[in-house]
Amino acid sequence: MGSAARVTTPPVPATPPVALAGRPVYRVTLDQYHRMIDAGVFVGAPKCELIHGVLLEKPVPDPPHSTSTRRLLRRLLPYFPEPDWVVGVQDSITLSDSEPEPDFFAATGPEGKYADRHPGPKDLVLVVEVSDSRVGFDRGTKLALYAGSKVVQYWIVNLVDRRVEVYTQPRGGKNPGYKQQTNYGPGDEVPVVVGGTELGRIPVDELLP
Repeated sequence: MGSAARVTTPPVPATPPVALAGRPVYRVTLDQYHRMIDAGVFVGAPKCELIHGVLLEKPVPDPPHSTSTRRLLRRLLPYFPEPDWVVGVQDSITLSDSEPEPDFFAATGPEGKYADRHPGPKDLVLVVEVSDSRVGFDRGTKLALYAGSKVVQYWIVNLVDRRVEVYTQPRGGKNPGYKQQTNYGPGDEVPVVVGGTELGRIPVDELLP
């Protein structure tokens, strides 16, 4: 079994790049975003997510991304059974000024809690992004967003560098980030930890396509 290197993440920017050739960008509130969804504004439009008040188009997953997401779901699902847990795949979570759609999340149950809202930071125990073309975005803007919202645990299944990056101990403030980063490569096993308790381990090789 390989060894995991522990490093501390550097400060990351809290605001994503949204300038379009120097032109101002209109920011959308969560309430406005929800009313747009209810009005059917996005029907037939490219899939998007709200990040820091800005609507960003989501890229269409390629086969390696889809394969890794399916493997992630199969390996993680047994650790989060109903009714105690609720899981989402490319589904919405609600943060202060954002509504991202991570590739996987696990939140406390029962499911009835979310009949009229999406899970928020206090509900979430794990958020995962599968990253290929957007690894810089997921390690920068998304990481800062989740850390600033105090999401307790964030994984990046990094298909470019072929490793799983586990971030814990969120730090808010002007430069949000995670105090602890652990990288797991091929041959390593990623611990599934909830509330300080290790539930099991998943081989990295079973998550990478």
